[in-house]
Amino acid sequence: MKPVMPLLAAALALFSWSCATVAPTKAPPEPASVLYLEGTVQGPAGNGLALAMKLPEMGKTPGSPVGEIAQALIRKSLIIEGMRTDVNGKPATVGEVRGATVTVALDKPEPLPAGVPVRLTIPKKTIAIVDFDVIRGREKDQGRVTLEGLTTALIDSGQFNVVERQKLKAVMNELTLSQSGLAREKPGDVLGKLMMADLLLTGTLAEVAGEWDIHLRLVNVRTSQAMSAIHVKTALLKASEIRDSGPFDETFESPVRDPSWIMVATGRTAPFFRTELDRADGSADSGRSMRIDYRLVPGRNPEWARIDNRKKRDLSLYDGIAFDARATETVHAQVMVMTSMPDDPNRVDAWTGFFEAGPAWGRIRIPFAQMVVARGWIKQGAAAMYGARPGDQVLRLERVEGFQIGLNQKMNGDVAGSLWVDGIRFYRD
Repeated sequence: MKPVMPLLAAALALFSWSCATVAPTKAPPEPASVLYLEGTVQGPAGNGLALAMKLPEMGKTPGSPVGEIAQALIRKSLIIEGMRTDVNGKPATVGEVRGATVTVALDKPEPLPAGVPVRLTIPKKTIAIVDFDVIRGREKDQGRVTLEGLTTALIDSGQFNVVERQKLKAVMNELTLSQSGLAREKPGDVLGKLMMADLLLTGTLAEVAGEWDIHLRLVNVRTSQAMSAIHVKTALLKASEIRDSGPFDETFESPVRDPSWIMVATGRTAPFFRTELDRADGSADSGRSMRIDYRLVPGRNPEWARIDNRKKRDLSLYDGIAFDARATETVHAQVMVMTSMPDDPNRVDAWTGFFEAGPAWGRIRIPFAQMVVARGWIKQGAAAMYGARPGDQVLRLERVEGFQIGLNQKMNGDVAGSLWVDGIRFYRD
């Protein structure tokens, strides 16, 4: 196993400078999923057969760098050296790959004459994606945004199992410790965890003359060899087009408040509501939280007291929102997620999930799939709260304009008190 270690380390070092992409303004078309390829026998090749395969033409994705890269990755990784497959239903292993010409070794060798048609099964592969680096340019978040968009496209293609990069980092940390002798596991055991991946993708993103210059390297983990390089140039995105698809963990412990939170104070006399950072109360081990003070009176504004985050996000990789909440007395509260239409960001829908908060801190989990359209938003809320028009009532998690957590007067009557919120996260089941 020792000779493999330097090979893997060299492969990771050699290709850590490769590439990235810019997030599309629209969700990329779903790349084609390939289950098998047709071809013909060219003749014998050592102990196996040489096959000429018909590689498919992938669909075009104009204006979508992420979609274009996903298509290229699928095409270039259909057949990889060392891949287990079957030829006309008979188990085999892929040997050498040169473009559309491949050699295969059947588990039970048998002669096949030149010209005989064959069908090669294309198995679903596991790909590990290393964080992309922005090596030139000020938009450092672009690497992460690109990575998340590409991860989504590859998962949606049905062609790959994608290894979470957080898990990949953990394995690499274990590998480093095992090599230093500080871990209980042997280097070979840790390496086996990484070998769950068939492919490794890494890349860089550089700003050059008003464009993003994107370079990718696709590495065969079994051989530590670079299979292919992908190069794409695309125009820079405007700041308003960038959507954050990274993890979110808001505990309000940072000394600097995230500027995407909208702090509100309305009405110096009742009715009113006010949002502010509470530096003396938090859930679990936290010492801080966001507090909403409210005095809501029937028939008078404001009717909706809330905390409001206006950061544009792509939440298509997540299943729901979770947070801790408590109130001075039991109240009926809700979460609202605002999504926009692709062709008009001023057409906005609101999606609502309901929960109950009481005097003790409780953990709330609200799946996006169980949220319902907010009817009051359609009647007047869109214009009053966002200066927008209601959309077409389609939940587009890739186009989230913001979210709110709070309570509505109509669900609680004449009520006064405070609602605390802490530990806000987007989760995956």
